[in-house]
Amino acid sequence: MNGKHKKIEEVIFLGAGASAADGASTQHMLFKDYFENYTPDHPWDNDLRQFFMDFFGINTIDNLNHADFPTFEEVLGILEISLNRYESFKNYPLIPQDPKVQKIREQIIFLIARTLKDKLRDGRPNHDALISRMKRHQLRTTAFVSLNYDILIDNALTEKNDLIDLDYGIQFTNFDKKGDWHKPHVNRTTKLFKLHGSLNWLYCPTCISLTITPKEKSVAALYHSTIADTPINCQCCQTKMIPIIIPPTFFKVMSNHFLQQIWRETEKVLMETKRIVFCGYSFPDADVHIKYLLKRVEVNRGTTPEIYIFNNHIGKPGEIKQQEKKRYERFFAEKRKVNYLDKSFEDFCNDGIIS
Repeated sequence: MNGKHKKIEEVIFLGAGASAADGASTQHMLFKDYFENYTPDHPWDNDLRQFFMDFFGINTIDNLNHADFPTFEEVLGILEISLNRYESFKNYPLIPQDPKVQKIREQIIFLIARTLKDKLRDGRPNHDALISRMKRHQLRTTAFVSLNYDILIDNALTEKNDLIDLDYGIQFTNFDKKGDWHKPHVNRTTKLFKLHGSLNWLYCPTCISLTITPKEKSVAALYHSTIADTPINCQCCQTKMIPIIIPPTFFKVMSNHFLQQIWRETEKVLMETKRIVFCGYSFPDADVHIKYLLKRVEVNRGTTPEIYIFNNHIGKPGEIKQQEKKRYERFFAEKRKVNYLDKSFEDFCNDGIIS
């Protein structure tokens, strides 16, 4: 690569609220949205319906108005721990002859991909507005950190500005493949770090390699056009590839080479940035690994960068806003640098930082 990377001046964190602003299902509504909008038209659906009955006592065929579903991360976290500890559940074995836990995990990921694809069909007005507002110079001196699995910001960056190359902080097998992705050029790069994985990344556990789907919009690219239940194979070794989706509640980033590299690259840009902007992120107590990353940066650089928070929305109770403000202020050492604004992600996308 030729040229010199410009210093990062601003890092924009995108939480679930940022995706929700453009129509994505929230963690608490994801499963409800799926079962309300789909009839059992796929062989997996019956397995999923039985799973939710067995594990959470939810009959997904009945009226779902009062159903209280667990979050996506709660469900995936339980399955991840089961696989990590090699412990099964009654009627949900791990044995090679009947790897039911693994199958349910794969089906859950397909579920979120299918739901997001349909929920986001009408576009991404806020993400597009954000990228349209930013000048090319700003995009080169800004890094994005997404805590979401969707690729709203990915597509906004690549489709709204054809002079931008995305730098995810990792290498893909299909870099420089004709008609596909290419290695980012330093003089036209925007950094985008996805700390929990992405719906358009496919991992080969045999080659230890990562493939980015060719401009695809969801993990539906994992499956043949007939939406069969057979994942596609790695082109090098023919191993079935799997998506990298890691629930933050079950942190095993360091066991995956690619995610480990992404977290290190994120730390590097945070060490040099002047300003961090949190969008649609409530800074929950449970996200200790995000807080560990931020605290390492703050202590090691010896100062707190300017912090701006955009997490308001219409009808948000004042008590909730006060709790969020306190969480941010008590965490960072230099309280005067924490700016909790009574503004939304949409406000930031359209107007930027206006105190």
